[in-house]
Amino acid sequence: MEVHEKLGELAALVSGARAVPLSSSVVVDREQLLRLVAEVRRLLPAEVQQAGDVLAQRDEVLESARSEAERVLARARAEAEELTESQAVTRAARERAEHIVATARDEAKRLRLDADAWCDGKLGDFEEELERLQQQARRGRDRLKVRAPEQEEAGAQAREEQGEARAAAGAHPAPRPGQDG
Repeated sequence: MEVHEKLGELAALVSGARAVPLSSSVVVDREQLLRLVAEVRRLLPAEVQQAGDVLAQRDEVLESARSEAERVLARARAEAEELTESQAVTRAARERAEHIVATARDEAKRLRLDADAWCDGKLGDFEEELERLQQQARRGRDRLKVRAPEQEEAGAQAREEQGEARAAAGAHPAPRPGQDG
């Protein structure tokens, strides 16, 4: 699936990115990251289309089962009409027709359940895939949100440590940006 490939590229981009010193953050090529995100967004409608195709296939299978059940019922009715010539034959015909109708109903029910189970499995797989993609996207966004405050905090801590080192050495502390020194 192309979505998996693009997500793999996103993961490789983040995994192979250059680390920011003194943090767990990395530097990522913004254009490359945005291009990959746009490609994943473009591919997701295809995944949604596949889910629609699965539903359409389910409808086709159900329609086929209904048609087969109708053919079996029509055949049972025809057989029942042919067997109505005498009372004994009529009784046997009714029993046979009821058996054929019951068999047809059971077969139609089985076909419908099989079609529903197949479609449910496909939709379940699709749902799991979408949840996995959503979790990956959420983790990526969370990493991006965490990166900015960590970098700011690391910079403030480094400035404070430099000032303490200068004070301990007897030097005047370096002015902070925005202060007159």
